[in-house]
Amino acid sequence: MMSKTKTIISLIVNLLIFVITVVVFISYFFTEPNILIKTGWESLKYFTTDSNLLVAVASLVVAICEIRMLKGDIKTLPRAAVMFKFIGSACVMMTFGATMLFLMPHYGTMVISGGLFIVHVSTPLMAVLSLMLLETVHRIRIPELFIPLIPMFLYGAVYYVMVKVLGEAHGGWKDFYAYDRGGQYIWSLIFMTLGCVVAAVLTGVLHNLLVKHAEKKLKKADA
Repeated sequence: MMSKTKTIISLIVNLLIFVITVVVFISYFFTEPNILIKTGWESLKYFTTDSNLLVAVASLVVAICEIRMLKGDIKTLPRAAVMFKFIGSACVMMTFGATMLFLMPHYGTMVISGGLFIVHVSTPLMAVLSLMLLETVHRIRIPELFIPLIPMFLYGAVYYVMVKVLGEAHGGWKDFYAYDRGGQYIWSLIFMTLGCVVAAVLTGVLHNLLVKHAEKKLKKADA
């Protein structure tokens, strides 16, 4: 179970994630576009936007459950809510990792400047840290560690079709993530696939370790 203090802090963080993400998404309708920012609904072609919206909705679900916990309607976070937050957190962790290791070497610090700092750095870190340090209930089972790969791989398939199969000249997308730079798409595919697996498994394993630690502390307190 989560303590009242943990529940309140987690509630604040989750509401902050949701509000900030909504504000950033709305700002896309009033922002000058560049290679990494599209205006309005076009911003949804970026995995950064999609993953941030996913974790924002998951954070809202967790926040609603925490409000119910504080009211005494439920005793702990439902497992489904924790799983939803895990999936969203793993996806934004993939966004964070790709930004630091793949995009920054190519585009420079512009990928973490202005509003991009929020979606590439601060929101992913808030989501993952709150999952690991505050929402320390319900371990992620081994098969469940790979569930976040579903949205990641679905996006990767869409990106491949739009960039490599159709291409910008035929109504597809520009290779804005520069995965095909120098004609080395196959290597990008390999590294990004490994990155997806690492982001999902590492997020889940670290969460489980901290859940185990929280359970030990609770047992000592009860002893």
